[in-house]
Amino acid sequence: MKKVNLEFKVGLLLLFIAIAIGAGMIFWAKTNKTGKDTYELKTYFNFAGGIKANSVVALSGIEVGKVDQVNFIYDDKGTKVEIVMSVDKKAKVRTDSIAFVGTAGFIGDTFIGLTPGSAGSAFCESGEIITSEDPIQMKELMKKADAIASKLDDTLVDVKNLAANLNQVVAENKEKVSSILKNVDGAVADNRTRLDSIMKNLESTTVNFNEFSAEIKAHPWKLLMKGKE
Repeated sequence: MKKVNLEFKVGLLLLFIAIAIGAGMIFWAKTNKTGKDTYELKTYFNFAGGIKANSVVALSGIEVGKVDQVNFIYDDKGTKVEIVMSVDKKAKVRTDSIAFVGTAGFIGDTFIGLTPGSAGSAFCESGEIITSEDPIQMKELMKKADAIASKLDDTLVDVKNLAANLNQVVAENKEKVSSILKNVDGAVADNRTRLDSIMKNLESTTVNFNEFSAEIKAHPWKLLMKGKE
């Protein structure tokens, strides 16, 4: 009988310990979520790929909280994703901060990033909504890449067509071009003596002008004398 009573007491003690531990964990969870050390912020995205409960919240690249809830909001404008965050009270988020979806590295976990905001803006109170900036979807990037590639292909085709047309024009007028070049060469050859004479006269005139300029610079009073004459 005493052995049964002892086992009952030990079992009852263990039960009380388990209840106390469970209550402590529940209290800790509530305190960590909505206690004095954190405050709540919200933001809304049209697309928030990869974000889930417990995703990291980072202010200026530093972890300052976590995502508590990810909810869908349905209204007249469509479907939005509501992100509810708990942020450390030591981390002051300004009212003009921007929330965005970031990725740690190339293949790392996604997180909610918060920009620092401007120095003149007030700090957010608990429950305030932060403006968001939707991430660029890979689908949209692929569409833009396809459009650019298509335009490049069209441009290359145009260049090839232009080159082909130029080659055709040159081929069709090859005799005319050759004739024009021959005529130019003939004209230069026929007038070689005249051209040489003109060049010599120009050189002589240049020399005379340089001498005259030097003389005037050295004896400017000669201009007055010539004027009187």
